[in-house]
This record gives sequence, structure tokens and C-alpha cells, in this order.
Amino acid sequence: MALSAVQAQEKRAIKERKEFRDKMVTEKLKLSDEQKQKAKTLNEDFRKKMTELKKKDDITVKEWRSKMTELNKKHRADMKNLLTKEQKEKIEKIKTERKKIAEIDGKARMEKMKLRLDLNDEQAEKLKKQRGEMVEKMKSIRENKSLDGLKKREEMKSLLEKRKENLKSTLTEEQLKKMKEMKEIRKPIQKKRRVLS
Repeated sequence: MALSAVQAQEKRAIKERKEFRDKMVTEKLKLSDEQKQKAKTLNEDFRKKMTELKKKDDITVKEWRSKMTELNKKHRADMKNLLTKEQKEKIEKIKTERKKIAEIDGKARMEKMKLRLDLNDEQAEKLKKQRGEMVEKMKSIRENKSLDGLKKREEMKSLLEKRKENLKSTLTEEQLKKMKEMKEIRKPIQKKRRVLS
């Protein structure tokens, strides 16, 4: 029971974060009332089709994934078609800003890691290079249209395992221990953030 309560709480938190993000994007794009109404109708129609698809038990998992991917693509295209040229440009600007912020955050995390783990320059450079390669590989996996969601997750998981191995070969035992301790300290904070957001 406790597990299902936590899962329900996490689903609610994810839904609330998504709604907040959607609301922020809507405000930034200054959608007209007509666009908001059309978007609402498209979202309701999409949810209805997804619910119907989830109820289907006479198709294979592969067919189900394929239909789900098609529904998602169509929904994204329909939503994009609602927007004016200026709004589409604004979305691209928002994406670019998010990417830059992510890069800045990544560099800051690397500097913190260097300081907290007392990394030498060679270790820091090696980790930076490995991180860059991993980010590129993850991007290529996400953009690979020939892979379904399950295969993408498997490949991502494999990349993360490789990252662990790279860490073991780059860091000393003491640094690995310190990193593990830092993760343990962050866990309750991250859980708390998820519940609050």
C-alpha cells in the first residue's frame, strides 16, 4: 500500500510539473482563446485515443508501441500546426535557451565535482570528455527514429552502465567512496524536491 501511495504521489507530481510547464509555455507564447480551445480539444482527443489504445489486448506489444508512436507524432504535429510563425520561432528560442542553461549547469556540476572530489586536471579532462561523448550518444539515441521507446531505454541503460565503468577506471577508490557518499546525501533532497514540485 505504501508503495502504491508513493507511486500515485510521484505520478501526481509529474502531472503537476507538466501542467506548470505547459502553462508557462502557453503564457510565453500568448496563445489566443481560439488556440487554447483547439489545443484543449486536441489534448482531449489524444487522451481518448491513448486510453482506447491501452485497452486493446488483441494486438502485439510491437503493434501497440508503433500505434502509440504514431499517435504521439500526430499529436505533436497537430499542436505545432496551431501555432503562428512567431510562436514557432518563440518555441525554438525557448529550446535554445534551455540548451544553453543545461550546458551552463553541466559545466558548473563539473567544477563542483572537481572541487569536492579533489580531481586532478587529467581526471577532470577525462571525465569532461567522457561526459561529452555520452551526451552526444544519448542525443543520437533519442533522435534515432528506427528505435522504439523500449530499445531506446535499453541503450540508455547500457550507456549509463558504461559510464559507471568509466568512473571506476578514472577515479581512485577514495574518490569513488566520496562520490557515493555525496549521492546518498542528495537522495533525500531530490525526493523532497520531487514531492514538492
